[in-house]
Amino acid sequence: MRAGLMRVLLIHGWGFDRRFWEPVAARLRYETCVPDVGFSDGAARGVLPDEFVVAVGHSLGLLWLLAHGVLPASALILGINGFTRFARAADFPDGVAPRILERMEAGLGRDAGAVVRQFHVNCGLSGGPDETAGLPVPESLRRGLHLLRHGDARALRDRVAGVLASRDDAIVPPALTEACFSADRISWSRSGGHLLPLTEPDLCVRFICDAMERHRHAV
Repeated sequence: MRAGLMRVLLIHGWGFDRRFWEPVAARLRYETCVPDVGFSDGAARGVLPDEFVVAVGHSLGLLWLLAHGVLPASALILGINGFTRFARAADFPDGVAPRILERMEAGLGRDAGAVVRQFHVNCGLSGGPDETAGLPVPESLRRGLHLLRHGDARALRDRVAGVLASRDDAIVPPALTEACFSADRISWSRSGGHLLPLTEPDLCVRFICDAMERHRHAV
């Protein structure tokens, strides 16, 4: 396939907006489509394209893609800091404790902005509030937390061709990643934390392009 015929769909995770992908989108030599999931108001929502070659979900973005069944059978699906299930369950002991998500949901009713800001800090972001960001949308954030709490796409794990993960991810620890994907599907970064598209955009671009190249030779 020629580069001009390829379209890359990029889906952000919980508490972020489409601007999260700007460092990666600026470096990709392919056409990109970057919709907004709607966690803040005033964001340009965008629509999913009718056709695309590869879909990349960051964090919750990967589970969102799998859970919503929006992907054509021919799509190459990739994850960055992603997972097929997030919350702990009886048959998923490596998940995150549900009480953490329950506390976040309770906090949305008091001060949604504070919950999002604290999550950003937990992810490794520093600095003051983003003055260009829209106001948080509690109902949309609550739906995202519900998906994090109850979403389970483990049955679709083989649809994910590869996932880029970080050994020092404080949100999605290595054990959770390894519980979601087979070892041959995981590419590890020693550092970079939970926000690899921001901290290691060149690495993310190489990961996406290498996967696309392998896919091109396989079809």
